[in-house]
Amino acid sequence: MTGSTPHAVPGDDHRRAHAWAGREYADRLPLWPTVPELLAQRAHRAGAHPYLTFCGADGAVTTVTYGDTFALSRRLASWARRELSAGPGDVFALAPTNELRSVAAVFGLLLAGCSVLSVNPGDPAGRILRQAEALGARAVLRAPDTPADELVPWTLLPDPRQLPETDDTWTGGALDPAADALYFSTSGSTAASKLVAQSHYNGAVNAEALRRHHGLGPGDRFLGCLPIHHVNGLHFSIFGVLASGAHGILLSGFDPFAYAALLTEYQVRVASVVPSILETLVETWRAPRLPPRFEYFVSAAAPLAQSTARAVCDRWGVRVLQGYGLTETTNFSTTMPRGLSEAGYRALALDSDIPSVGTALYGNEVAVIRADGRRAEPGETGEICMRGHNVMSRYQGNPVATAQAFAGGWFHSQDLGHEIREPETGLRFVVITGRAKNIAKVRGETVSLEEMERALRALPSVRDAACAAAPDRFLGEVVIAGVVAPGETTDTVLLDHLRRFFDPAVLPVRWVRMVAIPRTATGKIIRPKLRELLAEPADRTGAEGESNAGMHAQLDEFDEI
Repeated sequence: MTGSTPHAVPGDDHRRAHAWAGREYADRLPLWPTVPELLAQRAHRAGAHPYLTFCGADGAVTTVTYGDTFALSRRLASWARRELSAGPGDVFALAPTNELRSVAAVFGLLLAGCSVLSVNPGDPAGRILRQAEALGARAVLRAPDTPADELVPWTLLPDPRQLPETDDTWTGGALDPAADALYFSTSGSTAASKLVAQSHYNGAVNAEALRRHHGLGPGDRFLGCLPIHHVNGLHFSIFGVLASGAHGILLSGFDPFAYAALLTEYQVRVASVVPSILETLVETWRAPRLPPRFEYFVSAAAPLAQSTARAVCDRWGVRVLQGYGLTETTNFSTTMPRGLSEAGYRALALDSDIPSVGTALYGNEVAVIRADGRRAEPGETGEICMRGHNVMSRYQGNPVATAQAFAGGWFHSQDLGHEIREPETGLRFVVITGRAKNIAKVRGETVSLEEMERALRALPSVRDAACAAAPDRFLGEVVIAGVVAPGETTDTVLLDHLRRFFDPAVLPVRWVRMVAIPRTATGKIIRPKLRELLAEPADRTGAEGESNAGMHAQLDEFDEI
């Protein structure tokens, strides 16, 4: 369990999936091989430099230096050892929020040799408990602003500033770079999903790749507002900033009316967002004044629309660099380069029906692979696959799924796309065109449609059910559900049932009553036909030629971005 290395899963496919540029995973790249060691070095060499500024929803602002962060994290580590008997190899579940205690807890637990299971503070209690139990977590930790569901045996994190100073010395030499550091769920919204094991070295490689790709360094300011319980928020806003020696501004959440002023107040150079944030800014920010040093937004987690990229460029004169990656590949696999010419950027992002997600970052290789296992030619559709030093160790406790994911020596994303050879640079740029897996991306959360369907069919009164994703301007995608159920099984009954397993923010926004779900003779859902039927207005015919009634939009669940 904890402390296992990538070599716990044998075979050439696994070994090749972790090689990059001819270098085996064990042949370390020239970087600090663990994030805690990197923090210790930053504290030693630039301890007085500002590292993170936390901007709370109540207007409170707290700034900590690199030296402060290391000292406070060591205090948290000592507290965990003293109060929780934490030791090397232990796993702790943590529901972090964008505030000081949570960041100190992540670093402190890693300093203590423990692994951190990052859980969504808004998840149902049952899901949090199942994940913690699957890893044998010693405790489930939360910050003061995390909802305290009484069904979860929460341990409240102390304020590290109130803890006694520690005389413990730490050099980082005791940590195995290949040991498990972080666990994330593959789906932010489902009750049963795979747990990704990321090593210390995975995190360090991703952080270095971000530093190189964005050219961040001391004196640069980075604005992040995405939640750090997500892989993007933690690895980009916290670890990526650490690797660069920059100053990160971390917001407790996104407020469209305060965001613009913060960009100027902190003289931000790069900001991390999702497409829905950009859409909201386009609608609400009427008189934009970007600071002189601001260069671009980095957008990920959901597809970036061409219209959004154009609106940002036309209105504010800046670019949106779209990135792409998975939890299994430690945050970012590709991102649009920042040095593209105007013509190159326009062709790939503004004039293309589907904006490109860019090129491979340092430490990993990305390719479009055909069904026969060979690399596709530019323009030829195939599966987007990755390999390199940022690829996860494994799916914890699921060797079959791990072996399938690494088949042929690549990690298989199950996303479909093609490559474009850019004439000026000669580089291959990736374009995502579809999915081989049945998921929706709601607010950046990955929702398994199949798991939602199974949950619905588990309700005794539901005879059949199927779900589809539909594009949404502000949320990326939303879920629409088709159900075969008697009239007394109201939409409220269905929603209340799903709330037991899913974050309320990702529940279906519309219910379609159907006579039958379109299926093949062998029982498989005919997904294209389903999407067609669920997209039709209420007075059109259902799967058996009868009227589909009872479509009700449940938009009250989506009143916040």
